[in-house]
Amino acid sequence: MKVSPHKSQLPQLTLGTQVRQELQPARLIPTLTAGLITGVLLVIYAISMAALIFTGPLAEFISVGIGLTLFAAIVTAVVVALTNSMPGIVTMPQDSLAIILAIMAGAIAAQLPASDAALLPTVIMGLAIATGIVGIVYFLIGSFKLGNLIRFIPYPVVGGFLAGTGYLLAQGAFNVMTDQFFNLANLPALLAPAMAVRWLPGCATGLALVLLLRRYHSVFILPGVIVGGTLVFYLTLWLTQTPISSAQNLGLLFGAFPEGGLWRPLHWSMLTQVNWALILGQVDKIATVVLLSVIALLLNVSGIELAARQDIDLNQELRSAGIANVLVGLGGGIVSFHSLGLSVLSCAKINAKSRLVGILAAIICLITLLMGETLVTLFPKPMLGGIALFLGLSFLVEWVYDAWFKLPKTDYGIVILILCVIATLGFLQGVGVGLAVAIALFVISASRVNVTKYTLSGATHQSHTARSLPQTRILQEEGEQIYILDLQGFLFFGTTSTLLNRIQERLHDDRLQPLKYVVLNFQAVNGLDSSAVLSFVRLKQLLQQQDIKLVLTHLSPAIRTQLKRGDCLLPDDPVCQVFPDLDRGLEWCENDLLGVVPLRRARTLPLLLQLNNLFPQRDVAAEFIDYLEEWDAEPGEYIYQRGQPADTLDLIEVGEVAVYLNGQQEQNHRIQALGAGNVVGAVDFFRYSNHQTTAIVEAPSTLYRLTIESFQRMEKEQPKVATAFQAAVIQILGDRLTYAYKEIADLLRS
Repeated sequence: MKVSPHKSQLPQLTLGTQVRQELQPARLIPTLTAGLITGVLLVIYAISMAALIFTGPLAEFISVGIGLTLFAAIVTAVVVALTNSMPGIVTMPQDSLAIILAIMAGAIAAQLPASDAALLPTVIMGLAIATGIVGIVYFLIGSFKLGNLIRFIPYPVVGGFLAGTGYLLAQGAFNVMTDQFFNLANLPALLAPAMAVRWLPGCATGLALVLLLRRYHSVFILPGVIVGGTLVFYLTLWLTQTPISSAQNLGLLFGAFPEGGLWRPLHWSMLTQVNWALILGQVDKIATVVLLSVIALLLNVSGIELAARQDIDLNQELRSAGIANVLVGLGGGIVSFHSLGLSVLSCAKINAKSRLVGILAAIICLITLLMGETLVTLFPKPMLGGIALFLGLSFLVEWVYDAWFKLPKTDYGIVILILCVIATLGFLQGVGVGLAVAIALFVISASRVNVTKYTLSGATHQSHTARSLPQTRILQEEGEQIYILDLQGFLFFGTTSTLLNRIQERLHDDRLQPLKYVVLNFQAVNGLDSSAVLSFVRLKQLLQQQDIKLVLTHLSPAIRTQLKRGDCLLPDDPVCQVFPDLDRGLEWCENDLLGVVPLRRARTLPLLLQLNNLFPQRDVAAEFIDYLEEWDAEPGEYIYQRGQPADTLDLIEVGEVAVYLNGQQEQNHRIQALGAGNVVGAVDFFRYSNHQTTAIVEAPSTLYRLTIESFQRMEKEQPKVATAFQAAVIQILGDRLTYAYKEIADLLRS
């Protein structure tokens, strides 16, 4: 029964159905938990980013800066939540970029007096331009589907990035709890009783979450610990009769936000006050922001993908973040995109894969932006820091402890190297080392790839030119002097150095005959760089010193041009010979080794004498030739074409005929080169089928044709002659088949 197209498609969920699914407790509780936690953390991160940028001469504008960063957090969270490819992802203003934006803002502020009315508009416009450009670049990269380039970054490099992110999250957790980052220099101060009371409960919470969630996988563990910890915190305040204000003074709760709200939108009239020349002078920093934004976003998304064990459409994420940042730029906000820590917390740890997570986080930021005083001030800092510490420790445990048992030790060492660089020198340096390691790994891995597809010799792998029995025996005995290398892949200094070493080893191998020819087949080569050209020049010089010929076959136009420009191919080159395919290159080497030249009319025996080699009895040859029709052919003339009825076969008295696989001579798919005394088209002739190949005359030739009608007449009039001819053809085809088997076995062994 035929099914209609609309019945074969999955039913589309209505809005009501989607809402009911979201309200199911199994989904609603993780969603609310993730939305609340990420929203509070997003507010804190946004405020800290503003404090980082609006410092020094810009400190008086801190409330404006907080408003702009919260605006950026709201817009990006909503747009990405509604348009990205994976529900549950959370965005935030990025600290690594905020550092560069702070340098740019400080450079602008240093050139304007604090009282200058152009100071704030110029700084905000500089931030807006940088953000808008980042958004445009994101959208273009995603539209041209270039996001998947991040897939080429090696797994241990991404692992090192995640481990470094875990360390930074752990540091940030201490900053949330104690207002200072954890490091050895601050250790004595952190151990003081007044400070320890601020971070010990958070550390206990973080460690407890790590241990519990490594053993159990219930979605209720994390919200249960958060609710229970918060209740214990306020129960402790009640039992100790500690007021909220005292807890704020002790650093256990957040202080009050500025009165009157934080949203102070800028007016378009302020554009006239912008000092555009100062912004133009920050082009280098804007370019740095754009480059780092692309790298950081792709690394973050790749990390989320790895942690959540789910494929993500990188190009869709780029387009989504691009639209969001363009809108943020129009409002004067700073660059915001996918947060690795918050997204992994939502998608992987809480398992809240819902678009409502980003919406809820944006609502909390919006309340903070409009009202200032929010539930953020009532959220215990030890509990919030404990959650951030749990997330950082999760990354560290996975990539420092678990990876020891899963990764090869070289890959594990790369993870630890990147972690140490991020921990000691900074995030930017860690990303730089990661990229350098990625490049180094690629070069090392590519150098280990065997650039030689097949390694053959002329003794076992010969051209498809039909040879006499004595010539074939000579090639089998002396063919080791022809060294054949079938190359593959992209050639650069690493692979060509390996190739050069292999040829040098063959030159110094005393067990084999001295080389006279080195044949390099480029049919499977994708391209080469300038260092590879230099290696071929060195190879040519090495072979010239030992009077060895270099034969290059199947060069593409681009590779041929590169070799000419690198002086590897010269006019009338005494060392290097170039041929369109491997078969013709081998034919030249064999002819040179045998000391023969292509057969000419003057040196060819009449067909009757040649037939004596096919027929034991001379009278049979004379009787057979009476059924043939002599004709002359010029180069380029077709004897038969693929698909035509095989109603004739031809015997070559003089000249040369080439047999091609697909009938297109320019593609050089030559199967055989047949000279005097050979039969053309016999297989399909006796199969009574169409020709499977194409035969083209290569040199002025004289041929004798046997038609199907003449052969049928021969079978009636001279059955012994017809039988003798069939036996001779079977022997010829058997010899060719034996050689084909030998060639296949040789290729399988190489």
